[in-house]
Amino acid sequence: MCEETNPFNLRIRNFEFPKRIRMPSNVKTYDGSRDPDDHLKIFQTVAKVERWAMPTWCHMFNSTLIGSVRLLFDELPPESIDNYIELRKAFLANFLQQKKYIKDPVEIHHINQMEGELMEAFMECFKAKSMHMKGASKCMKVSGFMHDITNPDLIKRLNDNILKSVDEMMSVTTTFLRGEVAIANQYR
Repeated sequence: MCEETNPFNLRIRNFEFPKRIRMPSNVKTYDGSRDPDDHLKIFQTVAKVERWAMPTWCHMFNSTLIGSVRLLFDELPPESIDNYIELRKAFLANFLQQKKYIKDPVEIHHINQMEGELMEAFMECFKAKSMHMKGASKCMKVSGFMHDITNPDLIKRLNDNILKSVDEMMSVTTTFLRGEVAIANQYR
């Protein structure tokens, strides 16, 4: 029988777990598609609250890894992980490219509605991209959105009233789009 190689050293691998240890439901699995720091922060908070021993941190964190992330863990050198800090470093070294980055708020004016792009798709794109722009005021986000849309009737509607928030702007836009659909359906 072949013995499986394991990145954990003997101390961690042979640690005796408490019998009733469970992963809290707010700790999700990690597949490499999200920010690794977010995953680590949630996991570490839970580990501290649960008062797990350090070897438990390693095993429990390992249990959150799935898919290609799991394969990368399995490919770490045998017995190379002696504690959670080393596991965390190895994890971040592999997934740092997934880390969220903060964009300059001025870039909000570079989120453009593409020719032929549906307004609903642009709204989702704008929301997703603008949330990573720290320091962009509500006013800057509203003006950025209004500057980047291509529908002249919607631009007029948004300029009719001074909007106070992105949520209000999205609500007015959604209402406008529903009206456009209703008008189009009326003349079919």
